Amino acid sequence: MGIKRIILLVIVALAICSDVRATEYATKGLERLASCVGLDGLASLPPGIHYIYAYRGRKLSVRVNEWNEVEHIGLLLFPEELRRQYPLPIYDFLERYLLARNAFPDDSDEQFRMDWDKVHFAHGDARTALSLDTMTSFSESHVGLRVYKVSWTDGDRKLLEMSFQMDYQLLTGCNALELESMLFRKLRRGLPKGTKLPQTNVSADGTEHTKYGKTFISPMIRNDLFYTRMDKDDPWTLVADTARMVKTISNIMIAPESDHDMKMRVKLDKYGLRTDTATVDYKVWRQLCIEEGCVPYFGLKSKIDGVYRCSVFMVNETGGYLHLLSIDVPESAIMMPEWKLALARIYCYIPLYNVSDNVLNPTEFEPVK
Repeated sequence: MGIKRIILLVIVALAICSDVRATEYATKGLERLASCVGLDGLASLPPGIHYIYAYRGRKLSVRVNEWNEVEHIGLLLFPEELRRQYPLPIYDFLERYLLARNAFPDDSDEQFRMDWDKVHFAHGDARTALSLDTMTSFSESHVGLRVYKVSWTDGDRKLLEMSFQMDYQLLTGCNALELESMLFRKLRRGLPKGTKLPQTNVSADGTEHTKYGKTFISPMIRNDLFYTRMDKDDPWTLVADTARMVKTISNIMIAPESDHDMKMRVKLDKYGLRTDTATVDYKVWRQLCIEEGCVPYFGLKSKIDGVYRCSVFMVNETGGYLHLLSIDVPESAIMMPEWKLALARIYCYIPLYNVSDNVLNPTEFEPVK
């Protein structure tokens, strides 16, 4: 075979390989589950939700995100309408966990790990899930930030009842290191295409308005929003001026509609004493947290030489965790975001059932004025 023919064959082979996308998974656990269940052709699936696969005659739900990652595989147990109206992190967990309990061999490492999960079957077992579908009546309740209790019923007859700890590592099937890696990957990607921030919606008299929110661990850590307008007939806008810098910073940190271009150089304190850094738009961080189901709270620690030392608590009460962002905001990062960065440190996915007072330290905050 001539050298020219060999080169041509290599070029053709490379061209073919470039058109074939290897299947990407959002987590290692999903990759193992897909292999166990024998799901083929996932690489050809476009972004969206797919119901073309089955396990033991039971329809599966497979979801692919816009980055062509398989981010969910599980028994189809919940209608999309329920997910939209009452978003909770347990839907993916239950669909995935109950599939895994049925699919992995009894002597597998996966079954061994799941035996240690704090998941209790009060009525029925994992096999019962194979007889359930989206039409089966489902109910859930949760106690504080501690535990979930769920059940499926047929009229007055209870089919399956489970309880499990509100532990985000359990709910996602990821350990702390994988959760951190996923979060930073999302930060670097930025907001999904077509993301639109909500519009200001205020109904009040006068020209100054405070939309009072809630507090977290201290009266000084709040999520109030501050609005202003020149005249009573003008539209309301978020306070954003140098004369009221603290309220301006608070709005940027927690207002979902804030479109300020402040950027931050963020350092991630990782488990295992490892670190990672990235420069991102602050609104990307805020929006990703809100889409996770977090409620933001702002606390001011101090102002030193024109730098505002602040903390932002992103609290997920249905996931049982919080993200803590400790951030130093120079005034120039607000007035000239294209030239100056805020500097931040993230402590992410802190479990709320055993959070330390040393991490939160609510006594060091000042009132927002």
